[in-house]
Amino acid sequence: MRTRPGLLVAVLLVAHVAPVLGRKAPIKVGIALFPPNVVQAEGSAGYTGFDIELWEAIRGASKIESEYELFPLERLLEAIKAGEVDAAMAGITVTADREAIMDFSYPYMRSGVRILTKADAGGLAFFRLLKSLPAAGIFKPIGYLAAFLLVCSHLLFFVERGSAAVSRSYMPGIFEAAWCIIATMTTVGYGDITPRRWLGRFVAFVVMVTGIGLFGIIIAELSAGMTLVQLSSDIRGPEDLRGRRAATVAGSTSVDLIHLYGARVVEVEEIEDAYGLLQAGGVDAVVFDAPPLSEYVKKDSKGEAILVGPLLNTESYGIAFPEGSRLREDVNRALLKAREDGTYDKLYSKWFGDQP
Repeated sequence: MRTRPGLLVAVLLVAHVAPVLGRKAPIKVGIALFPPNVVQAEGSAGYTGFDIELWEAIRGASKIESEYELFPLERLLEAIKAGEVDAAMAGITVTADREAIMDFSYPYMRSGVRILTKADAGGLAFFRLLKSLPAAGIFKPIGYLAAFLLVCSHLLFFVERGSAAVSRSYMPGIFEAAWCIIATMTTVGYGDITPRRWLGRFVAFVVMVTGIGLFGIIIAELSAGMTLVQLSSDIRGPEDLRGRRAATVAGSTSVDLIHLYGARVVEVEEIEDAYGLLQAGGVDAVVFDAPPLSEYVKKDSKGEAILVGPLLNTESYGIAFPEGSRLREDVNRALLKAREDGTYDKLYSKWFGDQP
């Protein structure tokens, strides 16, 4: 019996391809660097972080085989829309516009946008210093000190007026009394003006007992306030962004937020590029999601950058899928399971240090 060549080729082809078709190819998970959610693992080509470990828990519960592919954030969003990846996570904010072109899992994290600016430890210009004084709380202790001096000076004046120490007339008597109080509080003790009457000495005793301690407390408050001024910036909140240059990652929700506050947007591909611009003086602030900014301040800024203002534009992060993905249902079930069995709470505490 003769075997036809075409049939033989077909049999061999099926025998070769069948095992491959029987194996499920790993799904492609798109990621973007977004510390501490997505971090390049030290000493390897792999990745770690809250999002990565959460996905590994989801993958294990759903028995999904997957592999990661790194993108810049803006390119990652395009890859989801085009179906180039099967899923994506990197602090991707769920918005109405994005929901129209892609699908999302249940939200797995809530966060928001913060403002990062350069700490000015080298001394501020005079007018910037004056502007920062009220916010640093310096005027409050100065007010307490002035009130204490005013009260004690008048008490001493009224009990010592007409003595050898204090003139009878209000001027210059009140200044002589104030001089005596200041010399007593500061422990300088010049001795040129001293109470002569026992009632005046009693007032001086009260100043010694209470005034010296109060003076020390107020000096400490002033020192703390001045330190705050030296380590702060003239950008203290979103209202100070108007007309300034603010960097953020291209394609992020922060772009619209920066426009909203009247700042000039400088878009970068990676958030690390924005940090470099800030330190080099190329921008006045970085406006982006709170997790990576907080991570940068804690680990990499060396005290040269600070977070200012409140949490802006509270957002929910979700795992993104191409529209109509059948994978979403499996992922949602695994997410709920991770919430219920405590896996989610353990991962959150590990990477953010507190409970969600």
